[in-house]
Formats: sequence, C-alpha cells, structure tokens
Amino acid sequence: MFYDFYDVIVIGGGHAGCEAALASSKIGCKTLMLNLNVDNTALMPCNPSIGGPAKGHLVREVSALGGEQARAADYSTLMIRWLNTSKGAAVRALRAQCDPFLYSTYYRKLLTTQNNLDINQDEVTEILTEGGKISGILTRHGAKYETKALILCGGVYLSGRVFIGEKSFKSGPMGQNNAENLSKSLENLGIKTGIMRTDTTPRLNINTIDFSTATPQISENEPLCFDLWSEGKIYASNYACMFSRTTEKTYEILSQNIKRSPLVTGDVKANGPRYCPSIEDKFLRFPDHITHPIVFEPVSLNTNEVYVQNFSTSLPYDVQVEMVHSLPGCENAKIIKPGYGIEYVYLLPDQLKDNLENKNISGFFCAGQVNGTSGYEEAGAQGLMAGINAAMYVKGKEPLILGRDEGYLGVLIDDLTTKSTDEPYRMLTGRCEHRLLLRWDNADRRLSQYGRNAGLIDDSKWAFIEKKFDNENNEISRLKSTKISPSKEIEDLCNEYEAEILTETMTLAEFLRHRGVKYELIEKISPSEISLTRDEISYIETELRYTGYLEREARVAERMKNLDNAKIPDDFDYDSVKGLRGECLQKLKHFKPDSLGHALRISGVTPVDVQLISVILARNERSKNVK
Repeated sequence: MFYDFYDVIVIGGGHAGCEAALASSKIGCKTLMLNLNVDNTALMPCNPSIGGPAKGHLVREVSALGGEQARAADYSTLMIRWLNTSKGAAVRALRAQCDPFLYSTYYRKLLTTQNNLDINQDEVTEILTEGGKISGILTRHGAKYETKALILCGGVYLSGRVFIGEKSFKSGPMGQNNAENLSKSLENLGIKTGIMRTDTTPRLNINTIDFSTATPQISENEPLCFDLWSEGKIYASNYACMFSRTTEKTYEILSQNIKRSPLVTGDVKANGPRYCPSIEDKFLRFPDHITHPIVFEPVSLNTNEVYVQNFSTSLPYDVQVEMVHSLPGCENAKIIKPGYGIEYVYLLPDQLKDNLENKNISGFFCAGQVNGTSGYEEAGAQGLMAGINAAMYVKGKEPLILGRDEGYLGVLIDDLTTKSTDEPYRMLTGRCEHRLLLRWDNADRRLSQYGRNAGLIDDSKWAFIEKKFDNENNEISRLKSTKISPSKEIEDLCNEYEAEILTETMTLAEFLRHRGVKYELIEKISPSEISLTRDEISYIETELRYTGYLEREARVAERMKNLDNAKIPDDFDYDSVKGLRGECLQKLKHFKPDSLGHALRISGVTPVDVQLISVILARNERSKNVK
C-alpha cells in the first residue's frame, strides 16, 4: 500500500472541489485533490451558465475573497447580460453563457500549476478517523493518505443513479462513474444522509434546428465581467440564445406519456429542484399551463451541441424524441445526448458548524451539492469557504465565518446549517433580509479584507482595491461638498437627460437623489478630476441615492448582530426553560444553536421562544457573577 501525508485532502474535482483545493494550497497547506476523472475537472453537466440574481452575487463575492470562479466565467463567456436592471440596485446581477470546455480548461491549468497542490485520479473508498478526528483516507488504487483536514466535495456522485424512463443504472452525471463505496463509509461513521434528485435536458444538434421562429438574445453592448480585477470586454454578436416555447403538441405528448415518467411510477422518490423543475414537474404542478418558455442555448462555438433550457426530463428516450420534434423548428432535430434524472446521496447540512466542519468529526469539512445545494455558484462559494476554513483549522487559526449582513455566502451557509434542507437549495435574493447591504457593487468593501487576511489576495490586487476605494470615497466627498444652483444651462441638461429640474440650491449628492438624475448628468454639470470606472460609478450612485435606506438597514443588521453575539453555552439545558413549545424544544435540541440569533433563524423557533431563553441566560450570568 502507498502511504503519504497532506495537510488538507479534497475529495472531488467539481466547482466546490476546485475552489477548496486552490484556497487551501494558496494559504500554504500541502493539499491533495482526488478526482474520479481529472478530465472532468470543473465539469458543467447541466446548463453551461454562470450568474443571475443571487447566484451572480455569490460569484462576485468569491472574486472579492480571492477565489477563481469569476475569472473562470470571464475566460469562458460566450454571452453576458445584466438581469433585474429595472428592479433596483439590490438585485441587479450579471448572467453569462459559458463555454464548458474553456471553463474547465481555465481551472485545470490553474490547478496543475498551483504550488502546494497535487492532483490524482482515484476513488476514495473509506474515510479514516481517530479519537473523533479525521486521520486519513483509503482509495481504490490501494493508497492510504494521512491528513489533518478532509474536505468532501462529492457533488452528485455519491451512489448516483440515472433514470431515463423505465431504464436506470448506477452512474454519475453524463455517464461518469459514481462513488458507491464512499457512501457506505459515511454511513459507518454515523453521518446522516438523504437522497435528492436533479434533472437535465436533451442536447440537440444545432444543424438540425430551424431558429427562424425563435427570438435571439445577444450580449450587452458594453464591457462586462464578473471578476473584480478584470476590465471586462464587449462580446461579439455571433453567439445568441434563442427564446421559444413548447407547443400544444408537446402538452399532448406529455398527457399521453406522463404515466411512464419515473416520477409517476415511483421509481424516483427524491425531491427535485423547486426553482428549476423538469418538464414533467411543470405538467404535474401546473396542468392548466399548456405551453412553457424554453431557450435554445448553444453550448460552444466549437461544437454543434445545443442545451434546451427549461426542458429537463427523465421520460423514456422515445418520448423525448417525440417531445423534441414537437418544439418549434425542431421537426427534424437530432438528439446528441438524452435528458435524464439522477438521484444521489447528500449529507444533511444541519450536521455542520457554520465553518462547514462536521459537528462530531473534527477536521471533516463538506462543500457543494453534497450539502444539499444546487448550482455551480453555490458549490464554488462553499468550496472556497471550506478551503479557507480547513486551512485555518490546520494552522490553528480562527475560522472565517460570515454574517448574514456580510454576504450572500453568509446567508447560504447559515440557511444550510440552521434550517437544513430536504430539496436542492438554490440561492435567491429573497432569502437575504439585508440584500440592500449585499449588493453586487460593494462586494469588495464587504469581503476583500477577509481574503487579504487569509492570504488569497496579493499585494498588486490589494493595491488595486485600495485605489478603487480612494476614488469612490473622494468622489463621494466631492459630491457631498459641491453645491449647485438653478441655471438655464442645468435646466437644459436636465431636459436632455429627462431628469427632474433643479429648483433650488443643493449639493450634487442631494441632486443625485432626484428622479431621473444619474451620475452621467452630474458629470456634465460638474466633471470629476479623476476618471471613474463603471463599478466605481455604480457604487457611488447607490451609496448616495439610497443613503437613508442603507443607514436604516445597517441599524437593523446591528440589532441582529447583537443577538448573534449573545452566545448560548454548549451544555445549555433547554428543558429548564419554562414555556417552550414541544416543536421548539425538539428543534433547539437537534440544532444546538450557538447564539440567540442562530436560534431565531431555526424554523419553528419564534421571537417569544428566544426571549424566554435570553431570560434564563441572563439569570445564569447573574448567578455566575454572584459566585
């Protein structure tokens, strides 16, 4: 048997595994990443897109912390657009269609050239522990690796099983090998597991589709990017997503064949993604909806493969052929890869601390879809945090734990660890109670210092951030101190920009809060001495336009932070709290919250329950002080 030692071992080479391995190795830990197939590093087995509301915020936050997903997305972008531009600064975000081959290439090049990082194609068959701590792993190839910290990023590979109608077989995504033995090892360690499901669509041959009735959508005509340190670029219009709809014929085929779906036969029992349902789920949930929107998304400029968004299915292959032919322009379309559903084992995330470490096994971290999430963005974000915290664990330093008022990442991890999930969890702006504080344009101000402290942001990047902050701060100060008065010239400019007319003397900052006034108009009236980037302008506009709302939101966040700082001892006796309801008592004993804020966010625990606990905590503290 081959023996070796690593500070950190990462199981899995998907989006979570890549970010975890890069983070721990950059921080200075000798790291090993084990992947079932290194050719599938950072695989995009479902929709090859990155970003969107909340998801795009996560990618930006990964960039702000020093992770790589934003750069991988920028490197592989084919088409990119702003979403939610009419809904305000809080929910505005980028979404890009990416070439999955270029996306994977970016990560593979980075991983294979990273110091302190080894990559091996092998399957982990057993996790070893000693005295309640991770001690090592065994692999199918006969290797034993000892380690201080282990990060499990197993994706949908743990006991994965693919369903195409009546046919089913053991498999990872897109026909890859699954990991059967590792699931058994986790059960032997007492890890609580569940089963989830996700689906994907048939891939079609672009040369067999007539797009004449579809509506094309191309990139914005402005330089855009996810990464904080990239300049962005304007993308050529030779790539377009094509918008269309299913037909009445599609509905008729579903009506006749829905009984053959494994969702109906009972072969598939696990919950699928609520916010990205299969075409069968839509048929069953919304029987009155005869047609549904779909999008034809070319996978790459170098292949003839098309992904059909909103058309995922696990129906039999012959039914898939019929349904595809019922779509507009697809009468003669050829299927390159069939759609399928996949069931897989996940680990209940309420077993994790808020640093993504298992509560019962020290040094055992988990990240990505294995924690019950869906999406490349949620996976990459968790992987980065797990990589940072595993490295902190090895080095004996305090973990990085983000509050709900500090990042979507903080909300994501807090939701998983305090509420758990029995269906694939998707990040949504609606999950964030402080979303006005967690905007796209201020991710660097919220998080980059953490990335710098961890060792993920080098001197040149930090100098860039400091200059950006100086530019923004100086311009905000100038706008707050510069006054303007009504004039014919300003009135003409207001009319030109369709903005509210200036009627009294005020500062530029106050004028910016008027209807229709944008920084572009301010620049015409009073040009700045420095040239500002789009990101800097976005931050300045939002900070000044929403000043009152931001201050109020900050006060609310501070009150919640006070609850988070009110710690609950590990040995706190909840039975001693008179008045707690049965459901509440059960939830508190299960989740063992470490603070009043944590307790309040547990489903089934009310503000009244938290008040009762706080009374007992205060009484215990007084008794301790008397002694």
